[in-house]
Amino acid sequence: MKIVSFLPHSSVIRTARAIGIATLLACALTGGGRLVGSDEVSMFELSRALMRGSVEVPPGATLAGSDGRHHTKNAALQAVLALPLVAAGEAAVRAVPLAPARRELAVRFVTSFFNAFVIAILLGVFYVTARRLGIGSRVALGSTVLLGFTTPLWVYSKSFMAEPLQSLGLLLALAGCAGVGSDARNVARREDGVAWDERAAALGVFLAVSVKLSMLPLALACMGTLAGRPARAWITPVVGLAFAIIGHGLYNQARFGTLFETGYGAQATAAAYTTPLLAGIYGLVISSGKGVLWFAPALWVALPGWLTHAGASQWLQPSRDADVTARRGLLARLARLDAEARVRWGAALAALAALWLYGRFQHWAGDGSFGPRYLVPVLPLAFLVVALSIERGSRTVRRWAMVLGVLGFLVQAGGVAIYFGAQMREAGDYPYTLPLEHPRSMSDSHFNPRYTPIVGHWRLLWRNAAEHARGNAPRIGAGRAVVNGATSNSPSAVPSDAATAVRLGIDPGDQSALLHAIDFWWLYLIYAGFPAAPVFAAAIVLLAATALAARRAWRLAQREGEW
Repeated sequence: MKIVSFLPHSSVIRTARAIGIATLLACALTGGGRLVGSDEVSMFELSRALMRGSVEVPPGATLAGSDGRHHTKNAALQAVLALPLVAAGEAAVRAVPLAPARRELAVRFVTSFFNAFVIAILLGVFYVTARRLGIGSRVALGSTVLLGFTTPLWVYSKSFMAEPLQSLGLLLALAGCAGVGSDARNVARREDGVAWDERAAALGVFLAVSVKLSMLPLALACMGTLAGRPARAWITPVVGLAFAIIGHGLYNQARFGTLFETGYGAQATAAAYTTPLLAGIYGLVISSGKGVLWFAPALWVALPGWLTHAGASQWLQPSRDADVTARRGLLARLARLDAEARVRWGAALAALAALWLYGRFQHWAGDGSFGPRYLVPVLPLAFLVVALSIERGSRTVRRWAMVLGVLGFLVQAGGVAIYFGAQMREAGDYPYTLPLEHPRSMSDSHFNPRYTPIVGHWRLLWRNAAEHARGNAPRIGAGRAVVNGATSNSPSAVPSDAATAVRLGIDPGDQSALLHAIDFWWLYLIYAGFPAAPVFAAAIVLLAATALAARRAWRLAQREGEW
């Protein structure tokens, strides 16, 4: 196994930092600059409330307490971490004269880039983890790009949803618990690796479970890779888990006056788990509308290689070690697994835990969202296995990985360019005609390949791009919408009510116009009447900066050797 230096200022860390900067710029360039989903808006309002020392939010995706006040079901950690961006947005609108309606949208605009920072950190951590697993710099960099830009993580970087933070937490948890830092043959640096593992495991478990309590089974699956390791290795992740549970309890007490009410109501009980398990697993894994294997095609690379590599061979083959042979115990076999094998098993256990948890959930599809929302947190773990399969595989495997990566990029391009809410409206999936827990709810979009959202997004992108090319881009603002040259004040195209208009921040006419939009912030500014020349100039500068940052990351990875 190739061993990477654990020095904090090593070439690997420099490359990871460059990857993070390039990712942040790319996500900023392709960001939507908007918060419109009910979960996003309630999380945003929670962050605002925390700035005032409160946890009360306006009614919406909320639950009323015994005192009649409304509280979001969202956990508090993401809202806490987003406070700097929310505060920056509030400060910006105070410094710049804007109309009241635009002040609200401006604060949301700034906050909407929160997950761009999260994804940038996540890809940097993924690269470091891959390199410490002994993966060469070329494959590690390529796998990082695959994870970031050929899976729904790219689409969720445009949102204010919690999945990117959950993903980062689980990645750190698995990397730390599997011992990717301490599993080194460079004995002089082993202490540094042990310390890194302990910090990563504690932070990862705390982060994943604090962001959403339903991550507990997945975090425990990651912690399962500690089996057979010294007792000391368990201390920090258990402490991280304890702090997360305590934090949830205190937050619940502050909202509802009890430690045990989470805000999810009946969804937190067994009554919400009525989907047949096989139906839910089929939907999450391979259905045309939500199957993770279509929304992240590079995962196909990992499937055939899992049992044929170190993870299985170390487990199944008898040990030649005399001490281990004498004990002949389960823990003895677990103890001799290296970090690579633990990562393979940990990723598989976390994926199975996610399928078991969400496959039976009434809302297994996670609508409205893009792709298999509930499986997004396990993608970084699965892509560590993808990276190992590419590294250990043949040239044919690498070629297939490239082909699948291109297909994955095309899938995400549709989701990045067209907001999934617009696609759902055009398809007739929203407003909902059936309850989400109904077995036939959005069944065509979920299971009929003819109506897969992947094609739906590209159909809208083709139509909207053609309209833009003809000079018929939408124009919005002042309560009037212009679509294809015709002015409309009618809400008929988009069923809406006062609550929806407040949540979206725009009136029904503008909602109708934005079905013809392309989901980039710099185009939204032009739709709203900002001068096109400076807006396009800003986008071009950002594009150039992204290209330069990506070039630097590429060169730094090459200089590491093992290319």
